[in-house]
Amino acid sequence: MVSILLFSAASLSASEVIELQGNIEDNNMKVFEALNKFAEGSVKFSKNTKGFKYHYTNPWYSRYSFNVYLGEFAKRENVSIMRIETSKAGMEKAFRNYFKEELMKRDATGIGTVTDPSRAQEKGEMLERKSHLISQGLNLVSPVFSVLYNSRKSPVYLSGDAFLRSSFYFLADLIVGGLAYYFVMNNNHKKSMWDNLFLKEGPSGNVFEARYSGIFIAALAIPRLYRVTGALEDTTSHNRLFELSYSFRY
Repeated sequence: MVSILLFSAASLSASEVIELQGNIEDNNMKVFEALNKFAEGSVKFSKNTKGFKYHYTNPWYSRYSFNVYLGEFAKRENVSIMRIETSKAGMEKAFRNYFKEELMKRDATGIGTVTDPSRAQEKGEMLERKSHLISQGLNLVSPVFSVLYNSRKSPVYLSGDAFLRSSFYFLADLIVGGLAYYFVMNNNHKKSMWDNLFLKEGPSGNVFEARYSGIFIAALAIPRLYRVTGALEDTTSHNRLFELSYSFRY
């Protein structure tokens, strides 16, 4: 029977690493079943194993995003190593904890329970379901608000993830939108000497009424369109953890 030898999370190229005791084929079957359960069947095998024996990832149409690698140690028998990669450190940690709990459940030795002392003192808080409508609605106002909503009390995000993504979208709006605003207003119609002489009304100064207003609107749309898939993935992953009765530990 397969039991968990060590669940030590280490940083390896922005990934989570787990060591498993047992035959790699048995471990592979259990890892695939656990991953398939989480991703609701949205899992595919990839030949790009990066030196590992197995690599599982998400199809392009999936609402989830992950890369899970499983391999063997060259000088250690019956020990497998699993590497988890996602777009956020928080989601990698959530995956690590999810796999830990799932593989414990699948350990059918019937003798005692595998425990992890590092988590004994952690406090648990049950998750609350998040709304796709709210996340996408906030994204229309500002992608930053969508990130803050999805990161609040969610294992999908660590504080560093939330800060980096909020900063990215804030700067995207500031720089891309600012440059577009400058271009549009700088190329807007201007009052001529004759217009001033005959007291003709000039441009309103409203960027949305300017000649190239479409450029400014497109510039604002770019980060929001980019965030649409991120908001979908964040909300779906969080709600999936909620459905699996995952406890948010902090």
